[in-house]
Parts: sequence; C-alpha cells; structure tokens
Amino acid sequence: MRSIVVGAGVLGFNLARRLSRENHSVVVVDHDEAKVRHAQESLDVGVVHGQGSGPSVLLEAGLEQADMLVAVTGSDETNIVACLIAQTLNHEVVRIARLRDPAYLGPQGIIHKAALDVQLVISPEQEVAHSVGLLAAVPGASDVLDFVGGRVKVVGVRIDPGSPLDGKPISAIRWLAEEQALLAGVYREEMVYAPSTDMRLAGGDTLFMVTTQESTRRVVTRLGKRWVRTRHVMIAGGGRRGVAIAKHLSAAGVHTRIIDPDAALCERLVEEVGESVVLCGDPLDQDLLRDEGAGRTDLFVGATNDEQQSVFAALLAKHLGARRVVALVDTPNHVPFALRIGVDVVLSPMLTALGPLLQFVRRGEVVSVSTLREELVEGIEFIAAADSEIVGLPLGLLRMPRGSLVGAIVRDEQIIIPDGSSVIQKGDRVVLFARPQLIPRLQRLVART
Repeated sequence: MRSIVVGAGVLGFNLARRLSRENHSVVVVDHDEAKVRHAQESLDVGVVHGQGSGPSVLLEAGLEQADMLVAVTGSDETNIVACLIAQTLNHEVVRIARLRDPAYLGPQGIIHKAALDVQLVISPEQEVAHSVGLLAAVPGASDVLDFVGGRVKVVGVRIDPGSPLDGKPISAIRWLAEEQALLAGVYREEMVYAPSTDMRLAGGDTLFMVTTQESTRRVVTRLGKRWVRTRHVMIAGGGRRGVAIAKHLSAAGVHTRIIDPDAALCERLVEEVGESVVLCGDPLDQDLLRDEGAGRTDLFVGATNDEQQSVFAALLAKHLGARRVVALVDTPNHVPFALRIGVDVVLSPMLTALGPLLQFVRRGEVVSVSTLREELVEGIEFIAAADSEIVGLPLGLLRMPRGSLVGAIVRDEQIIIPDGSSVIQKGDRVVLFARPQLIPRLQRLVART
C-alpha cells in the first residue's frame, strides 16, 4: 500500500513508523523542517517539506499513485483541504482526516453534511473519552477494549502482590471455561507473554482476559478486584480532552468535576460541559484536591495539556485515596514509566487513535482494530470469508505463529470462546490477537485466497 501521511506530529510519526515497519510505502509531509528531518532520519519513509494543503506538495508526495492519504496535522482546516485536494486529484484514494473541533464531528457535524467524502474522521479526544468511559464501566480494570458492539471484551486485570494468585501457575485459574473467559496474555516488565499452563503468576502482572459482556463482572471479581460502581470522577484539565471525557461520562450518568487553573476557561466551561461541576484551581495543589474530595473519587483522570502535570496530578490523587487514577500521556515511551511509578492506567490519546486508522490497512473484511499497551498487542475484528485459510479447519491445525490467537468467535447470537477444536465458519465475526510484527504473516489467514 502506498500512503501519504500529512503531519509529522506524534500521531503522524507513529502511524508512519507503524506502516513502514509493515513494509508499506510511506511519504510524510510537514511544513516543519525539523519534524521532516526527524522522520527522515528515524524512519524508512520518504519525506516532503511543505504545506500539506498545497496541491503541488501533495503531487510531489505521489498523490496520484497513492492508495491512502491520512491528514493528521494540528489544523482541522489543513486536514480538510488536504482531503479535498485528494478527492479532486485521485478519486480512488482512501481519505482520512483528524478533526478536533466538535462542530465538524458526528451525524450533525459539518463534514457529515458536506460534499467532502472522507472515509474516516478521527478525533484523539473522542477516542480517549471513549476509552475512559470503558474503564469507568469496568471497575478494577486497567485495560478495557470492546469488540462486536461490546458483546466481547478484553479486560486487563493487575494481580496485586500477596493475592491468592501471586506465585501460582496459570493452571490454578480453573474457572475460565465456566465463565466463558480466555487468558490471552500476561503483561510483565513491559512485555506481553503468551500464557502457558506452567507459567507462574507474580504480583504486578496484568492478565489480559477475553470474555463476554455478561461474564465481565464475574471475571474481574474472581481475579480479586472489588466491583464498585463508578459514580464520581474528577478530571484535571479543562482542555478539549478533559471536556470530551466529562461529556462522555456525564452522558452515562456519572457525576463529573473538572478542575483547571484558567479562570477565563472555567467560565466558558460552565456553559459547555452542562451538568459537570467546574472548579477553578490548580490540579497540583494537594490541599485543594483534598478539600474538593479527590481522595474520595472512584476515578481521577489527569488530562492536562502537559503530560508531566497529568501524571503528577494522578499520583497526588492516588496518594489522597482515589480508588483508581488515570493519566493521559502523549509520548509513547513515557507510558511504561508512568505505570512503574504508580499510575493505575495510562492512556495515550495518539496511540488510541491509531486503531481506527489501521482498519484501512489490514487485508480482509476488517470491522475494527484496537491496540493494547503501547501497541504491544493488536486486536482485529473481521468477518471470515468463505475462501480464507482460517475457515473450515480446527484452530489447533492452523499453525498460527506463537504470539497470536483467536480470542472469540461470534456466530449469529452465539459467542464462542474457542479452544483448539473450534472451527471458524464463513460469515463468523472473529476477534484475533497478535503481536504487531506477526500481522503480515497472519494476513494470509484472514484475507481471501
């Protein structure tokens, strides 16, 4: 696939890196010479220095021969114009735009009503708000992904030191079959390991469990976590991310409060966030957090525009007694560090937004793509084609590479948590998990022969 990535910021850079690692032909376009040089020196990609909204620049990048154009600059207008030019000069190219202004988004948004044909509109702010909403709905989880409209879930549960599972082999978890659950992987020391029956669990491990919506609560509680409904959430940061999270949670009936030091912004937020309470103050002020009840919250989210402030605010709230704390971190390499120093959940808005983009890269009838833990694991939901190699044979005979597995099969109303004897049929919805480096090898199983 030949792709043009307009914008070499965090999202554009990481997308270009991901595509180039999978041997796609990629050209990165940016007006910032330093970013272009960084992409050229760090990645196996072509580069063009110039405005992504310029026709001549896009033609130089190979627009007429491109299969996909992804416009992810920090400017909505630049991204829209880039897609408009692509639509005019190459009718076949897939057009994807990152948009931040809510006026552009959703069924009532400008883009939906306009003549501009964009196959995918991505908003890191909306994606991360959705991720926080999933976490709020599953108390005790460190990771939550939805597949098949929420009927299949992947839940990350951390093993506490001294818990009954600490030091026990995986075979000690004897209830998986009766709960319709599958242990898909174990996260330990910044790596995800394929589970084996003789592997011993340790305090600090995170178990990635594939299960059904109905079994999620039982799985989480049987792994030692309390299921306490998320009723009160405090958000540090009143920017676009904080507002998107507050609106999402409020719509789900969660009582939310936003704290931000900018008085003028707080005045605007009062009108914008509806039922959410707006507090004007420094989210790093420990006395203020204590007085405002940060220690009694079910979930505290550090969502400032400074990732260091977000992490520190989350740690302060945890010190005060918050049940679970989340920090938004833009730099992917900083995610493991934030987890090591005590943040319960670390979300990267930019990495969260990569999943929907990858749907257009994967071969086969792909419905959705999601990633776990700094892209260590990729989950792909697809519809099994009649002539694909994954259909018709027991999973145990497919010779899937180690580090990959089929986590769920959905056939009409039936959800199957599979074993080696399970057989995928034409039209099944399949949820497959794999390390990203294995994806090219797995494409032959998923795509039509």
